[in-house]
Amino acid sequence: MMSKIFMILSFIFLYSSCQETKTIYIASQMKDCQGVGPQKCLLVRESPEAEWQFFYDQIEGFEYEEGYKYKIKVSISSIKNPLEDGSSLQYKLIKVISKQKNQSIAQNTSEKQNDLEFEYEALSRGYFFKAKIDKNTITSFKDRNLNNKVSKDCSKSDWNTLLSLAEDIELTELSKLKAPGEKRFFDGAAHAILKVTSGNKTYISANFDHGDPPDEIKLLVNQILSLSESIE
Repeated sequence: MMSKIFMILSFIFLYSSCQETKTIYIASQMKDCQGVGPQKCLLVRESPEAEWQFFYDQIEGFEYEEGYKYKIKVSISSIKNPLEDGSSLQYKLIKVISKQKNQSIAQNTSEKQNDLEFEYEALSRGYFFKAKIDKNTITSFKDRNLNNKVSKDCSKSDWNTLLSLAEDIELTELSKLKAPGEKRFFDGAAHAILKVTSGNKTYISANFDHGDPPDEIKLLVNQILSLSESIE
């Protein structure tokens, strides 16, 4: 009897020592990748701050729906005799922790992307600047009455660059982004905001220091400023 109990405990210990559990984040879109041949891969990471990585395997029990981002818990165990071109690891779903519809710009159709408008505004007691960019026009304003303005055509290349820089920004999270600096509170920097209008809905960021936007929108803001401030 004792020997059977010992064997069972040994098996449980051996099994548990050969597997681990992890929490992973899954992006809302699959991407083209190259495994044994061309295929579509999930994009995964182990923390919100990490970079996305291609995931070439399958997760047993997990049903992926494109357009939704996931946070899941999985078990990972070694495959004793993997196929020659197969993975040496087996992933099994333990729990779907969260499933959220992605509201990022990348999820908009091409038609909706053409209806987007980006707007940046910075102001202090002695300073004002505003830029508006849509797929046709780049406009900058230098006075609060919006009378002193200059415009130029927005090239297809410039528009596509903006869309590329903005594609991972989740519009519903824009107002929750944390500003890295606080100089605006003692006149060390102008107050700035970013607005993104999609169709009849406008998403507005929280205030941040002009010249020091949140990391999540920094590249986009810098590109908006570069395009609008270069108008002659």
